Amino acid sequence: MQEEMQEEMHVKKRNGNLEIVSFDKILARLKTLGNLSNISINYTTLVIKIIDQLYNGIETSRIDELTAQQAATMSTIHPDYGVLASYLVISNLHKKTDKSFTKSMNMIYNFQDNNNNHIPLLSNDFISIVNKYASYFDNIIDYQRDYLIDYFGFKTLERAYLFHLNKKIIERPQHVWLRVAICIHKEDINAIKETYDLMSLKYFTHATPTLFNAGTPRPQLSSCFLTAMESDSVDGIYNTLKECANISKWAGGIGIHIHNIRAKGSHIRGTNGTSNGIVPMLSVFNKTARYIDQGGGRRNGSFAIYIEPHHADIEDYLDLKKNHGDEELRARDLFYALWISNLFMERVKNNAKWSLFCPDSAPGLSEVYDEDYKVLYEKYEVEKKYVKQINARDLWIQILDSQMETGTPYMLYKDSINKKSNQKNLGTIKSSNLCCEITEYSDENETAVCNLASIALSKFIIETDNPFSNNILIYTKDNCNWCILMKALLKRRNISFLETKLKTDDEIRNFKEIWNVETVPQLIDNEKLVGGFTEVLNKLRNKFDYELLHKITKIITKNLNKVIDINFYPTEKTKRSNLYHRPIGIGVQGLADAFIMMDIPYDSELAKIVNKKIFETIYHAALEQSMELSLERNEDMNILRGEYMISWNFRNEDNDLSREYEINDYMNASSSSTITNETKISALLKKNTPIRCEIERETNCYGSYSSFDGSPASNEILQFDMWNISPDDRYDWNKLKQQIKKNGLRNSLLVAPMPTASTSQILGNNECFEPLTSNIYSRRTLAGEFILTNKYLIKELLELGIWNEEIKNNIILNKGSIQYIENIPKFIKEKYKIVWEIPMKHLIDMSKDRGAFICQSQSLNLWMEDPDAKSLTNMHFYAWNSGLKTGIYYLRRKPKHQPQQFTIEPTQNTITEQKDSVYIEKECEMCGS
Repeated sequence: MQEEMQEEMHVKKRNGNLEIVSFDKILARLKTLGNLSNISINYTTLVIKIIDQLYNGIETSRIDELTAQQAATMSTIHPDYGVLASYLVISNLHKKTDKSFTKSMNMIYNFQDNNNNHIPLLSNDFISIVNKYASYFDNIIDYQRDYLIDYFGFKTLERAYLFHLNKKIIERPQHVWLRVAICIHKEDINAIKETYDLMSLKYFTHATPTLFNAGTPRPQLSSCFLTAMESDSVDGIYNTLKECANISKWAGGIGIHIHNIRAKGSHIRGTNGTSNGIVPMLSVFNKTARYIDQGGGRRNGSFAIYIEPHHADIEDYLDLKKNHGDEELRARDLFYALWISNLFMERVKNNAKWSLFCPDSAPGLSEVYDEDYKVLYEKYEVEKKYVKQINARDLWIQILDSQMETGTPYMLYKDSINKKSNQKNLGTIKSSNLCCEITEYSDENETAVCNLASIALSKFIIETDNPFSNNILIYTKDNCNWCILMKALLKRRNISFLETKLKTDDEIRNFKEIWNVETVPQLIDNEKLVGGFTEVLNKLRNKFDYELLHKITKIITKNLNKVIDINFYPTEKTKRSNLYHRPIGIGVQGLADAFIMMDIPYDSELAKIVNKKIFETIYHAALEQSMELSLERNEDMNILRGEYMISWNFRNEDNDLSREYEINDYMNASSSSTITNETKISALLKKNTPIRCEIERETNCYGSYSSFDGSPASNEILQFDMWNISPDDRYDWNKLKQQIKKNGLRNSLLVAPMPTASTSQILGNNECFEPLTSNIYSRRTLAGEFILTNKYLIKELLELGIWNEEIKNNIILNKGSIQYIENIPKFIKEKYKIVWEIPMKHLIDMSKDRGAFICQSQSLNLWMEDPDAKSLTNMHFYAWNSGLKTGIYYLRRKPKHQPQQFTIEPTQNTITEQKDSVYIEKECEMCGS
């Protein structure tokens, strides 16, 4: 009898050899990585799930990828599966890439295209520095820090941030952080290490364009651009369009104000024709945004269009993004924003008439604000220069209808922005950027720019010292959630205790008589009553390290100033604005994470206090560092100014932005020259890189940015003064004001909390300052769609011994909420409220509180489950009356219907279900840090 032979399944190893698949080897690899990451999971169950996906000839690297994907999906069972997923993809990457940073950078530099042409993807200057300090860089880089990035963060990095050559990944995450640090600091190796360490340890990150383009031949590191429509003419419109295309080509998000474009039906004097208005023009911008993506396909190009509600085409404008209607009248790939005056809001409030004007026949309205705007607007009304008049509330309802359908237009308050800006000495600010947090001056000659970075607030949480002795006794009883919480808290802090469980009525009565308390749990330390759970939590609550936040904010401020100086500018207008005014934008991510780690509910009064202190610290540190940078330059710049035209000159006399210099012939130099060493003056020029207007102006602060004089800060007026707010006494603000007046600032603007969609995913934090959107959800980003769980919640429920499949299914059916699950303690429910369960009034109040320390603005999303005109109106008017600059970025609505994302088999009478299913979050990937 012939024996039947069965073909063995083989795997292809990384060296190309085939080998019979060994399930034991797969299991052993998982256990090895698990031991490295100190996790405990059911490895066998995971391997069984992987076996079904194997096929003959599968590569070992593909097995790693499949296993990581499977482990990631099991993170809803236990977060340790997510840790293993991260370790798998990182380990797999390390096997596929070179461990030498220097070799990897040279591979990227030496890239050849399909025709064998050398196309260096890194700059000559950058690679020279890399090779000069090769051994140093290879020694300081720490690849173990790659494992600090979770699976979802790595997939985002892999998709868009790590260098690929011929579809093969070359970089590791550590390479990105070090590449950015070298690009910023050149040969300052101490600063390189400092920045590398802080970024690789996830204290902060520079913005996406900086991560994309650092070290490249054209290092366009800026995130945000604010463009003015050059003029209401064919040349002006198409020059602006070309500028937008060039900016978008280099990964910039763009805000454009079009207040000056004449309305539909207006007379065109040059041709004796009639204008078609803004809609056909915007359709051209729409097509350009689709065609010119950001950074060669890494993310879509995006333009936000700003207009004032008095423009005669406003009603057509509000329909441009709607999903229905004439396609010729739609431009859905653009984003739309309103630049709203106080007068418009007052007319809506008073149910008054609202006049719509064409900027050609009623010019100048966009050039003025506040009372000057009101006077000019009412003058034009008296002169009957309006195109039409409508009821202000009718237009308001159209705005709300658009928001309820599309989530836009964004709403920014023109008067608040201009009245509370340190750039008010430059002129009227006419728009924000793509994400509504940058508020900078721009005109036909200057396109405003901002360079961003975000601070990971979750990294600043520190444990309090244990205040208790080694003689702790706690009284508890059965079926007591507070008792369970108390024991979990002590165990988390590794505090030993003895437990006395009260069971009988006599025991409870004696307990109450002895300690004069009515409830349990109670903690006794050395025979002294401390109190219940709340009292113990207050003693053990984690603290926020404001001192470290202050220190790292100053480092970021220095970094962003260097970014301004080394940046590649897409256009001359962008270069002029950034070198003249030097604004930067420091933001945050992980505020919700920080609150959770401190056991603070997001909608609590304590959260408000911490929120305010955080931004007060950031604002003070940024101002102080900016002042110190100006002070450091003052002496050098005074010397250079004294020697200007004597010992040195700008090489290009016609270019006010030129930084090319020539040293004069010292034999013919004036005898009054204080500089006799050519090397010294060259060193001063290289160190300070002045532009012409910094040298040729008359000022007491030559180290400051060019337009410092006349700014509010130069007159000892800071942001909180413009809000009529008195800061805490943590910092000596009066001293800082005097120092700023004397020494100047290096930056006109400093703080701008931005959206952090991609970078918060990379660092593993909740986005910017937002609350949790859900505790379990599917999230779509550039890297694909992933199921995420709230790692903090699962950890706490595991500590309490109540995390299981039934709880998980409850959360899923309740769309990420835990409020309807009976056996979860109230304290946990308060801490893990999602945004739909938090009053928008609280979010607006927190925005107002931190707004006093934000010199630009903030990307404030607002959420409403089922909005209507009344509730939206109340929310918007509350934001406006609170003095916010950005009233709303996106209006987020809870989806009415979503397909179920998980397989769930609920049991009767155990699951309480809300109306909606799993929340799917879409994110802006554009100009955010």
